[in-house]
Amino acid sequence: MKRDIRKISPYISIMKPNISIPLGSIVMLKKVEKHYGLFYSLFDEIKGKSTSFVPLTKVLTCNKLTHSVSVHQINNTYPLEFMRQLDLKDKTGERTMYRALERVGQYFPVVLNQYQHFIKRHDLIEEKQIIDFSSSYFEGKQAEMGKRGYSRDKKPGKLQVTFGISTGISGVPTALTIQNGNVQDKTHMKSMINIVSKILPKGSLLIFDAGANTKKNKKKIRGKKYHYLTLRPKKLGPYKNYISFFNRKLREDDVTSKVVNHRHYTCVKNKEKNRVSYIYFCPELYQDQIASKKQKFVRQKKKGNKILRKRKHPVFPSEEGWVTLLPSVQKTLTEIENPYITGVEGFFILESSVDDDPWKILDLYKKRDKAEKFFRAMKEGIELRPLRHWSTWSIIGIFFISFLANLLVILTHLLNKISPVKNVKLLKKHLINLTLTTVYPENRFKFTVLSNVSPEIGDLFGDFVYKWRDKTLKMRW
Repeated sequence: MKRDIRKISPYISIMKPNISIPLGSIVMLKKVEKHYGLFYSLFDEIKGKSTSFVPLTKVLTCNKLTHSVSVHQINNTYPLEFMRQLDLKDKTGERTMYRALERVGQYFPVVLNQYQHFIKRHDLIEEKQIIDFSSSYFEGKQAEMGKRGYSRDKKPGKLQVTFGISTGISGVPTALTIQNGNVQDKTHMKSMINIVSKILPKGSLLIFDAGANTKKNKKKIRGKKYHYLTLRPKKLGPYKNYISFFNRKLREDDVTSKVVNHRHYTCVKNKEKNRVSYIYFCPELYQDQIASKKQKFVRQKKKGNKILRKRKHPVFPSEEGWVTLLPSVQKTLTEIENPYITGVEGFFILESSVDDDPWKILDLYKKRDKAEKFFRAMKEGIELRPLRHWSTWSIIGIFFISFLANLLVILTHLLNKISPVKNVKLLKKHLINLTLTTVYPENRFKFTVLSNVSPEIGDLFGDFVYKWRDKTLKMRW
């Protein structure tokens, strides 16, 4: 028969097991917080009387930089020692964590306004802003914001939410927008322009893709005294007019050429009434697009004759009227023309309100990969997808928490001259490996052991990481 040892003698203590926690995300948050005071700048106005709200936002953010488990599993995944490192005195209930997340979503306009004041105060705003839009999908079907739309995640059957960011060339984001899953980029852009206009100085340049390129959006940008740089949509008629202009200038030898990243570009600048069109041709791009369209054509032919409907079949006059050649007969007489090849391959046109050197314009547009990397970091590194929340406030809250987690990585890189690991997915492995173990020896005071300080962690945090090294061990033994 088993007996409880504490009932036999109240003086006998049960030894507590040693606890190890992943420390990397905590060190990152503490370092950024020491330099910028980020979390209290963002959340102090909305915390109310709760003393645990700001620490809970830290826990939610560090979770995204560690194991990225659902809110439901946070208490089961992280021990109390992890929570105490983030100023939370004791573990809270699951419902309390959900309420904190919903509070972030409910007060999102206030938090975003505080964030914009924060980056302005620390001089982190850049005049050249890259705007882009993406989406993340749900596994469930209960979310009100979840709608079917163009899926960037190749999940067309799933409900999704669209979101957009505006980020500077250095990578520090300026704005975050969250919309229903069926909102198109051209509509989403209107909200983004309103938000960035609250913080960007006049004369700033907004760089965005063809999806948001509409007359109304460009007029709105110019009305707010900003400039724009965008890609013209590949509409066949207008493009062929520009290509004719390009060929005419080519015969007159009025072109400029340059090699960029082992690719040869030729450019003609066409100054119009309120804009400048930069017409580029790249032979390497031409070869890539032709090869891609040939492969697509072969795939479609294997599926059947559906592809033939894309082709205009020749007609001939006769005494009985006009005769159209049947696709089946035509196929036996000659090879079918590839309907995907349109004659604009290798060309692209950048449109801007700025008249500048074509190669500066091309270089600026190529920097759009900053926004794409931000999305990749949020969706793959921070593990935003798939969304595990259904209520609107929780969805908005988890988007901002993920945005904040990625911001911590960006600010950490800005604080360091050496940034050994740029990829967030790989960086998280180093953060998780950095370990702090709390040892509870029998009949002695507890102490901590810092371990797995890799060279990458050393370059990332410097001597700051050694603040967690126990300095009392030499005095005890």
